[in-house]
Amino acid sequence: MHHERIPIYVMTGFLGSGKSTLLARWMKETPFSNAALIVNEIGEIGLDHATLGFAGDTSTLLADACVCCNGLPALNEALETLFWARLHRSIPRFGMVVIETTGLADPGPLIAALSLNSLVKERYRIAGTFTTIAAHHAANTLARFDEARAQLQGADTVILTHTDIAEPPEIDAAESLIGNYYAGSHILRSANGNLRLHEALTPPSRPVKRAERITVPGVPLSRLTRTHGAITRFVAMDDVPDSGALCARLRELTSQYDKSLLRLKGCVRLKNGRSPVIVQFVLGDRFAQITEATSNMAGVKSGLTLIVKRN
Repeated sequence: MHHERIPIYVMTGFLGSGKSTLLARWMKETPFSNAALIVNEIGEIGLDHATLGFAGDTSTLLADACVCCNGLPALNEALETLFWARLHRSIPRFGMVVIETTGLADPGPLIAALSLNSLVKERYRIAGTFTTIAAHHAANTLARFDEARAQLQGADTVILTHTDIAEPPEIDAAESLIGNYYAGSHILRSANGNLRLHEALTPPSRPVKRAERITVPGVPLSRLTRTHGAITRFVAMDDVPDSGALCARLRELTSQYDKSLLRLKGCVRLKNGRSPVIVQFVLGDRFAQITEATSNMAGVKSGLTLIVKRN
């Protein structure tokens, strides 16, 4: 008996490239507004899941495990749970699944592993993979990090982000670099998360030749996993009096870890503040960005998750 398989879209991109900002907008647009969402975060505290403003029975957080490493079994379990709940109508019927990976995830093992679970293979299909990369950091990121190169290698569509703060020559150089080395990808640009979903889903005017997806019949799951040269640390911040004290703490942390600090993000509740603030920092930034939270942070601990490169 033939079953129409549920499409899966994978959203990946290197640390701090803006994939969550883009996805937050896309989840409000058709057809993703009718999607189940699985958010994977490498730290123990899930911030992206909260800031996406998309929670409920069709939203799942996979925290403290990368889905291309030891988080693959949890991903397959989440997809199985969503399928049975959808079948038995215990959750709203969703038309597709969107998976947001960690900033260090390689989509290759993820996509290959989905074909090893019989139910997932029978009931789901990979419909597309989006990869974001910051235009002004693209050359440096690709030169330094295997993970970023792997993400582009597995992309159907590459989205150059932060083009609003990059210089035109940087954007053109990044596009040429990606076009030369990852010729199978469709390349788009996004300024401050303004790329619309229908643009990302529209096929390119000229078909691009894609390499075949990874297929590994009979290969044990353990052979597909990988590890990253990074560790995570959560720094609790329950006693920060004001924004000045927060900035001082941030300067201490960024100075302490220097160039080994790949990413810093979190939700901090200031004692003199009415609303919590969101803190974001990525390697290459001069200062951390602090903004007032615009979504419900009730279940998020006050503190910062640090992703640090191993020596």
